[in-house]
Amino acid sequence: MYVAVRDFTVIWVGYEDLVKGLKDLGLDRYEMYVNKTLTQNTYEDMDHVIKLGFNLRDADERRQFLDFSKKTGLKPCTILLENDFSNENLEEELDYIRKATQLADEIGVEIIRINSHMQIREEKPVEEYAKHFVEIMKRLLKETEGSRVAYAVENHGYVSNDERFLDYAFKEIDDERVGITLDTGNFYWYGYPLSKVHELIEKYAKLVKHTHLKNLKYPEAKREKQRRPGEDYPQVGVPLYEGDVDLKRVVQVLRKAGYAGDLTIEDESLGKYVGEERKAVLKKDVEFVRKIISET
Repeated sequence: MYVAVRDFTVIWVGYEDLVKGLKDLGLDRYEMYVNKTLTQNTYEDMDHVIKLGFNLRDADERRQFLDFSKKTGLKPCTILLENDFSNENLEEELDYIRKATQLADEIGVEIIRINSHMQIREEKPVEEYAKHFVEIMKRLLKETEGSRVAYAVENHGYVSNDERFLDYAFKEIDDERVGITLDTGNFYWYGYPLSKVHELIEKYAKLVKHTHLKNLKYPEAKREKQRRPGEDYPQVGVPLYEGDVDLKRVVQVLRKAGYAGDLTIEDESLGKYVGEERKAVLKKDVEFVRKIISET
């Protein structure tokens, strides 16, 4: 396993550009955001809008990117897509993923992080979302047959954090090209008690293709209670090394399951800090993850 970081996080903490940030953090792997036009664009997350990305639409731009990667020694471990299968124009989302798959094959990235459904209707049961997801993924697998790229759906939001969704999806999809982006904070955000969070991580460990490391800290009286999704968030967001989720235990579980990929830092507590404090916290996150890798 190795440490990586989201490109968004690098710029969010105040680095001038990705290269300078990664070099200062001592990292050479990162998760790369790609938009629907495969062009450099602004990206919004955590109520911050920043400029990210590379122009990757055509063969010349992709060759330039490969030259950049070779020259700098910096390589994306994953491509992050912001697709949404609840979009009424599903063909737009499928086209986005197909284009990104071709891109990933051409630049040597083996994992694409995807979303499931990011908009929900309360009257619609989670099983319906799961069935729809399965239909979409089976179609994508057929349409991208021959690709080396795997799709890693994140446990994210109100749908794919649900254990019932994940159980159904991976009962129906038995393919090495579909797995999970394990977000270590999102099950906790969803409201599962802390012990259940660790149980779920162990349950799905063999499906993990990619990770997002984040952490939350609740008052002791709330840690083992079922909570509402998003309760007390983002106030409960903390640096990786301060939270309730035992990330050393998580790494041990992943290693036992045979996972040898990235541990990508996605510290969503950084908005609590200002100026150079953000960089200092992120650097401590990096050292913390390195330490737990070495100890497991």
